[in-house]
Amino acid sequence: MIKRVRETIKKYHMLERGNMVIVAVSGGPDSVALLKALNIFSDEYRLTLIIAHLNHGLRGEESNNDEEFVRKLSESMGIEFEYKYIDISSLRQRKGKSVEVIAREERYQFLAEVARKHKAHKIALGHHLHDQAETVLMNFIRGSGIEGLKGILPVRDGIYIRPLLAVTRQEILDFLEKEGIRFMIDSSNAQDFYLRNRIRHHLIPKIKKDYNPKIEEGLVHLAEIVRLEDDYMKTVLKEIMSGWEGNGESGEIRISITEFLLLHEAIQNRAIKTILQRFSPSGSGIGYVHVESVMDLVRSRRPNGCLHLPFNIEVRREYNSLVIVRRKRQDGKPLWALPYGRNRYFSFLDAGKSQFSYDIAIPGRVEILELGMTLVFDLLDKHPNSIHFNGEKIVYMDFEAMRFPLVIRNLRPGDRIQPLGMEGVKKLKCYFIDRKIPQRERRKIPLLVDGQSVLWIVGMRLSERVKITDKTRKVVKGEIV
Repeated sequence: MIKRVRETIKKYHMLERGNMVIVAVSGGPDSVALLKALNIFSDEYRLTLIIAHLNHGLRGEESNNDEEFVRKLSESMGIEFEYKYIDISSLRQRKGKSVEVIAREERYQFLAEVARKHKAHKIALGHHLHDQAETVLMNFIRGSGIEGLKGILPVRDGIYIRPLLAVTRQEILDFLEKEGIRFMIDSSNAQDFYLRNRIRHHLIPKIKKDYNPKIEEGLVHLAEIVRLEDDYMKTVLKEIMSGWEGNGESGEIRISITEFLLLHEAIQNRAIKTILQRFSPSGSGIGYVHVESVMDLVRSRRPNGCLHLPFNIEVRREYNSLVIVRRKRQDGKPLWALPYGRNRYFSFLDAGKSQFSYDIAIPGRVEILELGMTLVFDLLDKHPNSIHFNGEKIVYMDFEAMRFPLVIRNLRPGDRIQPLGMEGVKKLKCYFIDRKIPQRERRKIPLLVDGQSVLWIVGMRLSERVKITDKTRKVVKGEIV
């Protein structure tokens, strides 16, 4: 194992002499082996190591035992110990994200804080070869593009390093046993609730048994090939995009459509995705459907057209120019929401004069400032045990029945919906009259709308078009939080 780690460090230039390294140690076998390996190399590279441990509090006493184990390990090795406790449950209620996403965000934020505090050069993480294989397969199942198939990067942002990435799980366990080193076991790794665990416990063993006994090595090789080709693509793309007007951050991008269409289709798609990602706050949330929408606009015979995409991105066709810019929104003050009836929420919005519209990404979150309401949309890996519609807060919808892009907005003339359980389409105006909703209140009701019709009258009625069926493969959960 030590030989493989040494080769990986040299191959990717992970360490330099005199580096201070933050080592993320959970107490499990991978992170403990990582710590021991770096400690072995500490004299050779003159490293200063600092242990960082984040207690998620997800497993109660077991989590506390892990923290105590890592604390004692640091004392026995004479290495400085940094730790933090977070309450995932309360964070989930406040942020409206999944446990896995919050845990990952908090972990990287904590590690970055420790690195800044100690002015560290590197942050070492314990991902190994099997983690890489599982990640690539998991991203493939989710329909990820090149970024997903690259898997886990050996070095990210010049600071995060993964020295164990060429080491197998068994080599780690053999190393720990040979050295007589104790470690802790995370019981959640045995639970099939998480997609990664289902892939690890069931899918990969099935593939190895019936199709390819070396599937994990193949997936790791795929990640390496994709990573190298992606690096080359980015180099080519950077040169091409340098001649386009705008900087993609504060100003608009203006592209000659005639020149754009001379590029290879792979470059076209990558360029559009790169520009859209620059406009997104986190560099994510842009997917295949958004890129395809822009490409349809580019290929269209119509001389003019406009798209409204997530993150207030506006894409316009102006004859032979493609213009991409961030729309300016009118600032609205969040108002206290008041209940109207049993299951509906409204504020002091002046419905006769105000309109609102918010782009939606899935998964995503939107705060409707005019109503003081927050909606959260999640993409589920599998159907919940009980698909149901809670008229007050929750709906489940068929992802593939939606016609992107999606927006949350209030009523517009001519809006229609096919109410759940009905065959015909109905004007919302008639629907509200039947429900005896006063006219002055109708524009205070948020609507989830796609490129075809209204999908959800929030808090009231779902569309028949996006109902869950036996053929549903991806489920969108919409929730008022």
